[in-house]
Amino acid sequence: MNLITVIPLTRQKVAPTLSYFTSSVVPVGAIVEVPLRSKTISAIVSDSRPVADVKADVKSAPFEIRKLGIVKAIAFFPPSFIEACRSLALHYATTTGSIIDAVIPDILMENAHKITAPNSVLPTPVNAVPNEVYAVQGDDADRFSTWRSLIRQEFARKKSVVFHTPTIEDAKNMFKLLEKGIEGYIFVLHNKLAKKEIIETWEAIAKTDHAVTIITAGIFPLLPRTDISSVVIERENGRGWISPKTPYLDLRKAFEIINKHAPGRNIYLADSLLRAETLYRLDKNEVSQGSPFKWRSISNATDRLINMVPERTTEKLEDRSREIGEAADAQTENTSNSKLPTSNSTFRILSPELEHLIATNRDENSHLFIYAVRRGLATMTVCSDCETIVTCASCASPVVLHASKETGRNFFMCHVCGVRRSADEVCRHCGGWRLTALGIGLDRVEQEIKTKYPDIDVYKIDADITKTDKQISATLDKFRSKPGSILLGTEIASLHLHETVDHCAIVSLDSLFALPDFRIPEKIMYTLIRLRTLAGRSILVQTRKIEEKVFEYGLKGNLSDFHRETISERRRFGYPPFMTLIKISIEGKKDSIAEQMSEIQKIIEPYEIDIFPAFTGASRGNSIIHGLLKLPPEMWPNIELAEKLRNLPPNVSVKVDPESLL
Repeated sequence: MNLITVIPLTRQKVAPTLSYFTSSVVPVGAIVEVPLRSKTISAIVSDSRPVADVKADVKSAPFEIRKLGIVKAIAFFPPSFIEACRSLALHYATTTGSIIDAVIPDILMENAHKITAPNSVLPTPVNAVPNEVYAVQGDDADRFSTWRSLIRQEFARKKSVVFHTPTIEDAKNMFKLLEKGIEGYIFVLHNKLAKKEIIETWEAIAKTDHAVTIITAGIFPLLPRTDISSVVIERENGRGWISPKTPYLDLRKAFEIINKHAPGRNIYLADSLLRAETLYRLDKNEVSQGSPFKWRSISNATDRLINMVPERTTEKLEDRSREIGEAADAQTENTSNSKLPTSNSTFRILSPELEHLIATNRDENSHLFIYAVRRGLATMTVCSDCETIVTCASCASPVVLHASKETGRNFFMCHVCGVRRSADEVCRHCGGWRLTALGIGLDRVEQEIKTKYPDIDVYKIDADITKTDKQISATLDKFRSKPGSILLGTEIASLHLHETVDHCAIVSLDSLFALPDFRIPEKIMYTLIRLRTLAGRSILVQTRKIEEKVFEYGLKGNLSDFHRETISERRRFGYPPFMTLIKISIEGKKDSIAEQMSEIQKIIEPYEIDIFPAFTGASRGNSIIHGLLKLPPEMWPNIELAEKLRNLPPNVSVKVDPESLL
């Protein structure tokens, strides 16, 4: 009889390890099915010993150890991987099992007994050189040239290369750009593939005698090769790296830690603009330059920054004030009638410069991409009487004004929970009827262009009408095949645009400045750099915040000055990389969660929590409250504090290194 210790693979709050009796001989690293409460879950064997060797421990155990029947299992997880996950569990104040459950696809767990194990292809290298971490910053063309050279170099050494990307679209595009010349030795893995296709690709990777290039999206930190010598985390400043469910794992950190535990692997962090945290590591010589480093993004496109705030003279000030009042009244009246102010209003959607660009694009049979932050007509609606923001009745998030194509009427839609309601309403706070739509949504831009330029073909990509990759591709094909046309899109469109477009324009990024989040300047800069790279001939940006330096930095590709300013601001206000942030969140009734947060403050003393309400609300009339811990990097992870955080009640969410503080 043997006593096995297992790591339960669940994101529920359970003990880090469990013990069971079994008559089977079970190897460490094997996946087994074990009973937990009334369910059966997967678990990984972390220790196995004869009962005779641990009689004293069994007798003194404060709980009854359950028996297992015959277990059929093979060693699947390398010990180095389990050790890396233990390290990650401490950092994220969670269990090792929840980390493994977050990074390993279910399809691998379910078929572990059928497929090649990650550590069984080639022998582990002896006397492997220490791992190095490199930073690569440069435009897309420069980076992909670096990757082609890296693949040739590693293939000559009979070594394999792995690329991790934040999105499936990035993985597909990378495959297209790298496959020439290495057909048959390059593979793509992501969780949208059919289960059969995932298993077949996995086995092909394992059984190919030649060195291979593997591109993954999202998860798959473990692969069935031990000849991997280089791991690239591509577009490391992009969105999509944070696990959407507990333990809210940053996959960039997970991939780096896991590969650091595997001997002889070099790690590359790469993007057109690396994160401030990564560039600071470069400043501190914690990482090295992996290729000629670019502190300026190069583009042949001409750039124009358009000030959307009209000049006002003293003589006209009174007249302008009257016009603004009349426009606000008209805008409020029309909110429910699906008519928003046009060019007769003092608020312009399209500047004269952008209108000229639209006409030029048509006359020259070129192509124009116009970017907006959000879909809909207006990104926010505010009561002009009491300044209350119109919010969702279900989750209290600010709603976005949309127009119905079927009825022609306006409606409010929550982009958080998806709830819709008619825009025929008054202010729920004061009863006022002067509801004013603010901001520029994608649908509003579409209305304006179609009104002024009915002869121009306009195509649109957003989550409402292009819900699948196939629909997005079809829209892009139509746009490319129609000279003089315009493509409208949000961030989802920019992610699918890989070939240059003659002209790019940004209607407005100004609504982002209203978000109380320290990463917003970096997000705006990243958007500017990406669209500037896409623009073949010109890029035009409209703003009512002309004084913001990020526009100058972005349009001129000035990465070095932007980094210096960002790091200075982060240091001044105590944000990463100068502090480790831990966000504690509770959802529920306002008084109840305030009391619970006070109890948590007592539990984690002497550490202090800054308590503040969430920027957005929750469902069913609940509220959300956040507590923020700021710790010097050298003080985290802290074993005692991590244990306290891990043992908080299930309704308490803990996010270490949160992507957002909202």
